[in-house]
Amino acid sequence: MSISATIELPEALAQLPQPEREALLRAGLFEAIYARRRQLEREWQTAQDQVAKFEQQYGMTFAEFERTLLPDLDGNQAHEDYNDWFFWQTVLAEKEQLLHGLRSA
Repeated sequence: MSISATIELPEALAQLPQPEREALLRAGLFEAIYARRRQLEREWQTAQDQVAKFEQQYGMTFAEFERTLLPDLDGNQAHEDYNDWFFWQTVLAEKEQLLHGLRSA
């Protein structure tokens, strides 16, 4: 599936022959996708590192933590950890989904 878009070009680019304009736009889009992918990969790695920190601290995955320890949590630190871990799990899933979409583009 492809989507059409209208782009307003500076006059100098608009006057280029159509094949050259299209080549420039394709190359620019490719570079933008590549740069965004690198940025998302860095953000994914940060989220992965944070999730791994909690997994190591508690010796279990987030799902196991929610199922086994969350009902019996006592203390502010454990609740703060849960909130932070939940945040980083969400960020990780979001970045994975975005990366999957860009890798298949």
